[in-house]
Amino acid sequence: MKQERIELLSHAPVRQAILRLSLPVVAGMMIQVLYNLVDMFFIGLLKDANPLAAVNISTPVFMILMALATIVSTGSASYLSRCLGAKDYATSNNTLTTSLLITLIISLFAMAAGLFFTPAVVRSLGAGEEYAALARGYTRVLLLGSPFILGNYTLGQLLRAEGDAMSSVKGMLLGTAVNIVLDPLFIFALHLGVSGAALATVLGNALGLIYYVVVYARASTLVHFSIRGFSLKGTVIAEIFRIGIPAALSQLLVSVAMILTNRFVIPYGTTVVAGMGIALKIMTMGSFIFMGFAAGCQPLVGFNYGAKNLLRVKRILKEAVKMTVFLGAVLFLLFWILGGPLINLFAHNMTAILDSGTSILWILSISLFVLGPLMLASTFVQALGRAKALLFLSVARQGLFFIPLLLVLSQAFGLTGVLFAQPLSDVATTAVALSLLRSLLKQEEEKANAQGPSPSSPLPS
Repeated sequence: MKQERIELLSHAPVRQAILRLSLPVVAGMMIQVLYNLVDMFFIGLLKDANPLAAVNISTPVFMILMALATIVSTGSASYLSRCLGAKDYATSNNTLTTSLLITLIISLFAMAAGLFFTPAVVRSLGAGEEYAALARGYTRVLLLGSPFILGNYTLGQLLRAEGDAMSSVKGMLLGTAVNIVLDPLFIFALHLGVSGAALATVLGNALGLIYYVVVYARASTLVHFSIRGFSLKGTVIAEIFRIGIPAALSQLLVSVAMILTNRFVIPYGTTVVAGMGIALKIMTMGSFIFMGFAAGCQPLVGFNYGAKNLLRVKRILKEAVKMTVFLGAVLFLLFWILGGPLINLFAHNMTAILDSGTSILWILSISLFVLGPLMLASTFVQALGRAKALLFLSVARQGLFFIPLLLVLSQAFGLTGVLFAQPLSDVATTAVALSLLRSLLKQEEEKANAQGPSPSSPLPS
């Protein structure tokens, strides 16, 4: 099994390798989307705009938790893949153990925020008085459950980094199944409302985390967790944060962008805030598919870069971009044709929310044409270990393009300008990201030519 996984990473035909690694991750991402959509579906059954608005306002908190997890998981996954490609298994094992310790420390700080600072956090999000109490309940549960959320996400990412995408998907599937069962029980039977939805999410993550621990305990993985003989190594920690912080910065800026967007949308009423929340949840269907493709490519790129097989790296990029552009066009048409029915799955015939949500979804779906190449470019830069370039891309999408566009377009065109800011930002960032990636690959090729062929490099496939 282990040799088969190495053969897939190093010599399998590129399209076959991408599909075998990406499709399970895409399936897992769809399960993650289902996680989010299930909450929204059952909350919508309350037939009240306030709970929907509360969840939308609180969503940046969940995104910040994911950003904290990204620091560890993305940095560790990138370094782990490169170590496996270089056959440095001892450092790979140390990276796994180190990542879990860092995740635990970060989780403790997040729990403290949930215990002591939830009201201040919700005020900073700009929640309206009519749904602020609901938002506080939802946010507090998420923060207190952060060890399970962060741990589950980190171990799932690390399993994918070594090419074991299927185990990662199984953990996600288990967590989602638990969430689906517990949501109606907590929201309606126990009358916990939106807090019940958050609790179901936390418990689903807890079960997923337990599953991943069992997978590693069975020693069927390429990388193993062990505290015997373990010692913190500055080089490992530095590599984790060198790649993880720029990647997490992108997530944090997305959270900031969402907070700003909500603040611009709040004056237009609770129904628009609720419609925005539903549209954003549906858009995660598209963005998570592309995240899955990118995550599936990450171990493939990292392994072959570590093995100095740049020809295969370039072939992976070309094939993956073609796949995601085609898929983006299909999703765009799907969202335009079925936008109304999709929104109504969660609006439950609340007309004002249905109308606003459909219009918002149509505008946001323009991004689907470029999200795939954009996420691939970031993943390739991450897999190459180019921290400065990754930092630039992390800042560019929201900081360099989106926030300035939001400020300008909101003044000029009101709500319509607010909604168009993200698609325009995504188009601009994608053009910059692909140009930067081409330049980096050219630099790597020139460096490899100057050094001469590596005797350990696998044959191009």
